[in-house]
Amino acid sequence: MKADFTREVEFIKQKISRIESLSNRPEQLKEILLETCSCIISLLAEMEDGQNGDQLLIADTAVLQADLHRLLTRLEQTRQQLQASESRYRAIVESQTELICRFTPDGALTFFNEAFRNYFSIFGEVTLGKSVQAVIPRNAHAFPHYFHSTLHPANPVTQFEYNLQLPDGDIRWQHWSGQGEFDSQGRLVEIQAEGRDITEQKRAELAASQHIRELSALHSATAALLTTLDLEALLGRILDAAISAVTPAKKGTIYLVAQDTGQLEMRASIGYSDPRIRRIRVPGGVGYVSRAVRERRALLIADVYADPGNLSGQPPEGRDVRSVIVAPLILKNVVLGAISLESPHVSAFEESDLRLLSSFAATATAAIHNALLHGEVQKQAITDPLTGLYNRRGFFELGQREVERARRFKRPLVAVMMDVDRFKFINDVYGHTAGDRVLQVVAKRCLENLRRIDILGRFGGDEFTILLPETDIYRARSVAERVRKCIADSPVQADDSLIEVTVSLGIARATGDTPDLEVLISRADAAMYLAKQAGRNRIEFG
Repeated sequence: MKADFTREVEFIKQKISRIESLSNRPEQLKEILLETCSCIISLLAEMEDGQNGDQLLIADTAVLQADLHRLLTRLEQTRQQLQASESRYRAIVESQTELICRFTPDGALTFFNEAFRNYFSIFGEVTLGKSVQAVIPRNAHAFPHYFHSTLHPANPVTQFEYNLQLPDGDIRWQHWSGQGEFDSQGRLVEIQAEGRDITEQKRAELAASQHIRELSALHSATAALLTTLDLEALLGRILDAAISAVTPAKKGTIYLVAQDTGQLEMRASIGYSDPRIRRIRVPGGVGYVSRAVRERRALLIADVYADPGNLSGQPPEGRDVRSVIVAPLILKNVVLGAISLESPHVSAFEESDLRLLSSFAATATAAIHNALLHGEVQKQAITDPLTGLYNRRGFFELGQREVERARRFKRPLVAVMMDVDRFKFINDVYGHTAGDRVLQVVAKRCLENLRRIDILGRFGGDEFTILLPETDIYRARSVAERVRKCIADSPVQADDSLIEVTVSLGIARATGDTPDLEVLISRADAAMYLAKQAGRNRIEFG
C-alpha cells in the first residue's frame, strides 16, 4: 500500500504561500524557510526510504523544491538589497548635522549618529542597548519619557523644545521631533528622534524681545514727559515706568543735585514705605549713586555688600538692597542727578537691564530738565525778585491751603503782619538803593528766625506777612519778638551808612469761623496798625 503524503505536500504549499507574503520581512521569512526546508527533507526521506514515492507526489515535491530554491534566491537578493539600503541610510544619517537617535520605550539606545555623539561629548565606545539617559546631561533625562508619553498610533509624530546644560556648562536650546513605530497590537516598540540646536534662534528671539521692551520703556518715558510738567509728579511717573520696564527691580530712587548745596538729594522713591526717605541728602562722594555721578557712567553692582562703601549715604530701609543698577542724568554735559533701581537679590540685573536703564535715563533727563525749567518759571511768577520771598500771589496760593487745612483738621494757625517803621524816611534820606538793601536784610533776618514749614512773603512795599502753621498764639508771640529784636539790635549797612531799622508787628490767630486767608491777614494788619499807633517797634494782637 502506497503512503499518502498529500497532507504534507499541502502543508508545504501553505508555507511557501506564506513565504511569498513575507518576502520583504527577512527575519520572519528566514524562520518559515527553515521550517519548510525541514518538512521537505523529511518528506523526501520518507518517500525514498519506503520506495513508495507516488510519481505525482514526487513531481509535486520537485516543484516544491524548485519554488523553494527560487524563494531562497529571492531571500538572498532581498537581504542584499536591505543591507545596501541600510548602508545608504546609515551613510545619509551619519552625514547629517541633525542629532539622530533611536531608542526603545524604556530608553535603551539602538542607534545614534556622529552628530549626536559629538554634541553630547560621548567619548569611547558606547554599547547599543545602553540607556539614553546615561549619555545625555542629567537635566535632559525627561526627554525620552516625553516621547513615550505623547506618541501613540493615532498620533505617531510629536515635537517639542527645551533647554539643557551641556557638560561644559553651556546652556543650549534644542528642537526635537520624534516618530514612533508600533506593532500590530498598537504597542510602541521603538522611537526615532531627530534634534537640532536652536540656541542662536532663541537668542535672536530674546534679543528682539529685549529690543521691544526697550522701545516700550522709552515710549512710557516719552508719555510721562508729555503728560506733566510738575516735577514731583513727573519723577514718580518716571520711576513707575522704569520699574515696569526693568522687571527684576523692586525699588527705585531718583536723586537730583540740589542748587543750594550741590549735594545729591533724593526727590522720588518707589518701594520704600517711609515718606521721609525723600528728604535724604547724600554726602558728596559716598555711595554708589555718588560714584555713578562722579564717574559719569552707568553702573551695575551685582552685590552691594561686596564693598561696604556702596552703602554709604543710603537710608536704613535700603539696607536690604543687594544688587543695583544706576545711571546718571546728564544733559549737555551737566549732571542733573541719577536714577537707581534696586533688588533684594544678588546678581538680579544683567547688562541688558543696564543698557535699558541708560537709554531710559537719556529720555527721562530731557523730561526732568523741562520740568525744572517750568518750575523755575513758575517760581519766578510767585517770587519777589528783590528779596527772593514769595510775592503776594505766591503767598496767597500757599497760605490759603494752610487756612483750609487748619479749619478742616482743627489745627492752630497764626498770621503775622510786619511793616518797616519810617521806611519812607529811609528812602528819602539814604536813597532807594539803601531802601532796597534794608528790605533784603529784613527778609534775610526773618528767614533766619523761622522754620522751614513757615511761610514768609513780601506783601507789598515795606510790608511782610508770615504764616506760622501748627503754632498757638503764645508761641507766635515768641517768634514775633525774636524777629523784632533781631532786626532792631543790628543796624543795616548800606554803602557807607549804618541805618537803624525797627519793625511793627501785628498777630492774629485763625479760628473756626475764619473763612479765608484774606480775612486772617486783615485782622493781623489791623493789629499791626495798632502797634504803629502805640509807638512802633512793638507787637500787638488782633
